[in-house]
Amino acid sequence: MLFIIIIMIFIFVMIFALQYKLTLNKEGKVDIGKVLESTVLWSLLSYIVIGVIVLGVSLIAATEN
Repeated sequence: MLFIIIIMIFIFVMIFALQYKLTLNKEGKVDIGKVLESTVLWSLLSYIVIGVIVLGVSLIAATEN
């Protein structure tokens, strides 16, 4: 369980860093509110996609037995 939480935090931090870097290059100044909003949206989307993939792999593994 701790491993999953660490991975989720790592994904959030990586997306935040990428969003911050992209915003800094385009505008020269950073609006943290917009960066956090975008980061939360992309993080939730990535968590859902990863969950669907894990669920699919689990179902395939369960039906093969």
